[in-house]
Amino acid sequence: MKRREFIRLTTAGAGALAATPTLARAQAPKRGGVLKHIGLEPPSWDIHGTVSYQTQLVSSFVRRTLFKFVNGAKHGPSDFTLAPDLALKADISPDGRAYTIKLRPGVRWDARPPLNGREFVAADVKYTMERAAKKSGYASLLGRIEGIETPDKLTVRVHLADAFAPFLHNLAEPWNGILPREVEDKFGDFKSADSLVGLGPFVLEKYEPGVKAVFARNPHYYQKGLPYVDQVEWLFVKGRATQLSLFRAGQVDVPFYDARIPRAEIPSFKQSNPTYPIVFWDWLAVRSLAMRTDKAPFSDVRVRRAFSLAIDRKKWVAQYLDGQGYPDHGPVPATMPEWKLPTKDLGEGARWLGHDPALAKKLLAEAGFPNGMKVKCTHWPGYGPEYVEELELLTYSLKQIGVELSIVNEEYGNYIRGSFLGKYDETTWGPSSIFTEVDGYLYNFYRTGQPNNRSHVSDTQLDVMLDAQRRYTARSSRKKVIDDIQRVLADRMYYVYTPYPKNVSSWTPRVKNYGPKNSFDRGAQLEVVWLDGK
Repeated sequence: MKRREFIRLTTAGAGALAATPTLARAQAPKRGGVLKHIGLEPPSWDIHGTVSYQTQLVSSFVRRTLFKFVNGAKHGPSDFTLAPDLALKADISPDGRAYTIKLRPGVRWDARPPLNGREFVAADVKYTMERAAKKSGYASLLGRIEGIETPDKLTVRVHLADAFAPFLHNLAEPWNGILPREVEDKFGDFKSADSLVGLGPFVLEKYEPGVKAVFARNPHYYQKGLPYVDQVEWLFVKGRATQLSLFRAGQVDVPFYDARIPRAEIPSFKQSNPTYPIVFWDWLAVRSLAMRTDKAPFSDVRVRRAFSLAIDRKKWVAQYLDGQGYPDHGPVPATMPEWKLPTKDLGEGARWLGHDPALAKKLLAEAGFPNGMKVKCTHWPGYGPEYVEELELLTYSLKQIGVELSIVNEEYGNYIRGSFLGKYDETTWGPSSIFTEVDGYLYNFYRTGQPNNRSHVSDTQLDVMLDAQRRYTARSSRKKVIDDIQRVLADRMYYVYTPYPKNVSSWTPRVKNYGPKNSFDRGAQLEVVWLDGK
């Protein structure tokens, strides 16, 4: 394929661009109704000012991206086929450093001030990308932008310092939603709900802090006929028991931001709500114990390897996860099989993924801890009881080799601004964000100086490899480098990844064309959903 052809990507880096969202064929869509969805309240409404997934979720209803992933019941959770959104196509220069993006004509911003329904133009894209490059915690996932041109009002040309294979794919992520300059000029930033003004399938009709956000159908949305529902009530209901009680009673349609229900509740749901679908699916967020590898004791690889050897991953999956999970889940998620290197191919590093408490104790003794150690571990318990239980299981595993993990629960704001970005004393445990491109799990977590490099990794050899995999646009060449990266990481053990469960989700039977999605783009997911019955 010539590089200047209309872009076509594989499913791993996204597939061929589809003209419109694909809908389920079995039933004709119906318009109308209010979808009641348990959601999460964002700490800020600025997609560049925080790496919070809560912000991405609510933003995506209103702010749209240049491309989006296909959604609907027909498409799997990790089907990242790209579809046009605010852009129609992109041409790539032969050297992979220049992207010429053609925008969709006739798209208009919200009719309310300060935009007053003006036309969406190339200057909006330029403003947003330049702002993201300066302020976003995910700026590195845009590559190194050298300059942005706007040859005409519907054309954007982005110049990169180096070829960057994930560039187009990452433009579909909700943290790349297009922002209007006038809103920042008026409010000074995008932190308040009043700043949520866009051109997506929905408009923010009402925001009640601590209660809910109500998103109504945008009558001026460019995709005629969408969305199908009149409104989405995004409910800030706290407490898992309350959420599930409302869901059992049919008072909410979707019981969590991604429709998840606890694994332990499956038998009772099958009994109390037999018509509710129950779906197991593979999630992409990895769980890991990050360590301050820039200082003792975790600067010593023997300590890190000992921690990994304490975990009986196969037993964890078989007994605790009832076989519904993966014993080796990192750094590349097992649910990205096109990139994941099997354990048997990891070379010497595979040894440290086994379960060997005796060797773990020996390594600790050699590192100067013959009597074990006590380590502080920060965590946000708000991820849910299953996460808390898994951290307890990790704590138990480490205790068997003489390591006492002292858990420090943090408030979400402090956690997302602190531990999540590597600002902690010794260790921190929790899930990653969701990345739909493999680079997010590698460059983000391991490249020296990156804000998401929670373990403070600084490895010159690894940096060279991480940079190289970004430059290869040929999939086979890139795969070889990523395989070698995984071998290095298994051996050096900068993070200890814990086994990872499959998610289980459910929704009320009246919700049609819904499917779980490994993305925080709820706007694209819910614009194709309709309701059948009361």
